[in-house]
Amino acid sequence: MINNKKINLVMFNMSSYNEWLAGIQNRNYHILQDLLKDERIDQIICVDYLPHTYKRLIRNFKENILKKSSFKILKHNLFTQVYRVNDKLTVYSSIRSKFSKAGFYRELKKFLKQQGMDEYLVWSCYPLSVDYFDELKPKLKIFDAVDNWAEHPSYALFKTKLLKNYQLIDQKADVIFLVANELHQLFNHREKVHFFPNAVDLKHYQQEYPLINRDIGDIIRPIVGYVGTVQDRFDLELFEFLAKSNPEKSFVIVGPIWYGEIKKKLLNYKNVYLLGRKSYQEIPMYIQQFDLGIIPHKIDNFSKFTNPMKVYEYLACGKPVVTTAMADLEDFTDVIQVANDPLQFNQEINQSLQKDDGLKEKRLEIVKEHSWLKRVDKMLDLIFQKL
Repeated sequence: MINNKKINLVMFNMSSYNEWLAGIQNRNYHILQDLLKDERIDQIICVDYLPHTYKRLIRNFKENILKKSSFKILKHNLFTQVYRVNDKLTVYSSIRSKFSKAGFYRELKKFLKQQGMDEYLVWSCYPLSVDYFDELKPKLKIFDAVDNWAEHPSYALFKTKLLKNYQLIDQKADVIFLVANELHQLFNHREKVHFFPNAVDLKHYQQEYPLINRDIGDIIRPIVGYVGTVQDRFDLELFEFLAKSNPEKSFVIVGPIWYGEIKKKLLNYKNVYLLGRKSYQEIPMYIQQFDLGIIPHKIDNFSKFTNPMKVYEYLACGKPVVTTAMADLEDFTDVIQVANDPLQFNQEINQSLQKDDGLKEKRLEIVKEHSWLKRVDKMLDLIFQKL
């Protein structure tokens, strides 16, 4: 149904739904959650992250197909599992596209028809393939540019393909959302492009916790904390410099560490605490125990296209923030510190810990304007204007 009141969406995700259930959170997840809350949405069919390599195919098969969902299963075979999460959301997980794109879209279109979705919009966060715009013939084609995947180290082998796909998106999409202004350079049709940086679920991050987990509650203060996956973008040399320079401070990482050699190095420091992955429900409790939040990311071609959600999450908990240079942080100039080298980063940490009096209220006031609820509401307003 598409009218002035309600729309149907087919959303191509940058993650698998099971990854979100396991604790991985990203922009795609937050936008989906607030779309589901909006009365203008009738149904959303989420298509799990499509496998682009055989390694990813095997992972998807094990996590999304072989393992039967606890939700109501609508379809299940060797290639596909479809399940209904709630009255508005259905998850479509398939590995068939790696074997036959034609077969994948034939099955998907058949399923959409069975669900009575004759008219719908396509909303994609997935640039490794853009066949969906031609195959599905939606009423409106929406693309959310979450970072520049062509500059992501994990997709180095696909850079040429991704750059070509961004050109196709520029031609075929009706609406393009950007997480960072720098992404404008990928798209020539500026009339289609709209800047929507990341945001935060204020209610979630400002909830109170009567009990504090001992793994962080027993750590000596001050606590300098980082929340997120430690992978290629994490500047290990910078983090090691900070830990060495501040033996009296505790450096806490809340999140998984992808590479064993990094974990081995960090375990050498007595003032570094690796707490591992935590659930989305627990994350605010951990940030609330920080004395300061840091984002020690590498400054490279990829970082200029990113707008870390960590900034918003730290601020929503009222914490001072020190970060390396990232895109589109102008709104937070008065409440975060940006460092360009290790010495400056270290200096900003020490100064922020000393002069924090009275700034917490300012942080909380500024971040109020950056809720996911407001972001998604404005996105939908724009989409309905296009319709």
